[in-house]
Amino acid sequence: MSGLGVGGMATKLQAADLARRAGADVVIASGRTEGVIADILAGRPRGTRFPALDTPLESRKRWILAGAKPSGRLHLDPGAVEALARQGKSLLAAGIRRVDHRFERGDTVALLGPDAAELGRGISRYSSEALERIQGRHSRRIEELLGYSYGPAVVHRNDLVLL
Repeated sequence: MSGLGVGGMATKLQAADLARRAGADVVIASGRTEGVIADILAGRPRGTRFPALDTPLESRKRWILAGAKPSGRLHLDPGAVEALARQGKSLLAAGIRRVDHRFERGDTVALLGPDAAELGRGISRYSSEALERIQGRHSRRIEELLGYSYGPAVVHRNDLVLL
């Protein structure tokens, strides 16, 4: 290992995809080639270029997607995946099967499907501790179970980015 890079090609491609979704052109090139950055900035063909998507995400969703690493993970049932991916809904507590890691209200969380593949990321309206108490439960029971409620959605559609 040279110490020049971190992670494998899959990690680089995942980062490139995130940046493209945020509206940025990406080039993956060797850092060992002298002047590679100047060449890329000058428009000379170097490495592999990934053009930005035509319709970049709004800035809030860009921030969710490309910001800090998710603090936790929510494992979702098939019904929740269907509601998010195909119906454009918010994530409700009833669709959560398991909560991984500790996080606070307002932290970014990864949303995982039944196959453990990352489906998206979003800002949680509830802490991991609260979610462990309400996961799998109907939204109308949140206040009864917690003694408070921040609303029926765990992750609101406006605070959610699907991958």
